Amino acid sequence: MTPTLALACVLLALQDPPDQRAHGAAAPRYDLRIAEESELELAAAWEPCRTSIYGLFESTPVLRKPAPARARDRYDGALFRPFLPKGSVGLGEVWEVEGSAVLAFLQQFHAGAVLRAGFGGGEVPGTYACLRAVSERFFEILLRAHAVFELEDGVIYKPAQFEGRLIVERASGALLWFRLELPSRDPNVDVNVPQEYLEAGRKVQGFSADIGWVPRMELASGEPPALEWPRAVPLEEARQELRTWFYAFATLGWLPFEEAVLRAHAEEKPLHLVLLFGALDDDSC
Repeated sequence: MTPTLALACVLLALQDPPDQRAHGAAAPRYDLRIAEESELELAAAWEPCRTSIYGLFESTPVLRKPAPARARDRYDGALFRPFLPKGSVGLGEVWEVEGSAVLAFLQQFHAGAVLRAGFGGGEVPGTYACLRAVSERFFEILLRAHAVFELEDGVIYKPAQFEGRLIVERASGALLWFRLELPSRDPNVDVNVPQEYLEAGRKVQGFSADIGWVPRMELASGEPPALEWPRAVPLEEARQELRTWFYAFATLGWLPFEEAVLRAHAEEKPLHLVLLFGALDDDSC
């Protein structure tokens, strides 16, 4: 794969950091519940990397043909309830989820799912969720989770992020649909593979890294239902809001180079230029 370089600029004018911004301040507010006796069966799919920079996905046995530990598994309401907020919430409001909650699901891929690997760098582990949509009958939660996998032979598998969408019936708390997936952006997975190197004539244990595109890695209870949402935050807007809770720089006013130059001249502000190799706003690089 030919490395992709992207040039972006930012006008140096920050918004308030996430913990100082108001979320969901407008009424109404909602009490969300999930019935403990409700359950969903999730089917797992995990495809191999299609393109990479250095070929480690193809040359490393454990990475060539990844397969879920369990092709199908059932999850009851008790495992989904940690995704709910502690109290009532407004539409679009964001809350932090206990990071270990998502591991119960990710272990369907591999038992080595962890929040942070022993070897790594730059990861931002954790899970945040928001109330994305509400109707008279249902509500939808959008969540973003960061975690990694410690595979066999010391290999570290670092997906960019996992996005989850959960739909629940409001009155009964019954689980209707859930999907947890690795967004298919190229690149979207980073790996670290143990390697021996010669240093000053001595063998030293280290790691080699690679980055690539995995088209599909998901847990799903089926196709999403066709529902109408009279009250909803647009999906891309909700994704951007969750992004800012992981990365403070996501609150910056990013602009294409040509537009940024014109704005900088008009507003007499300096520019900060960033040359990207891979993605900036996820954990794949």
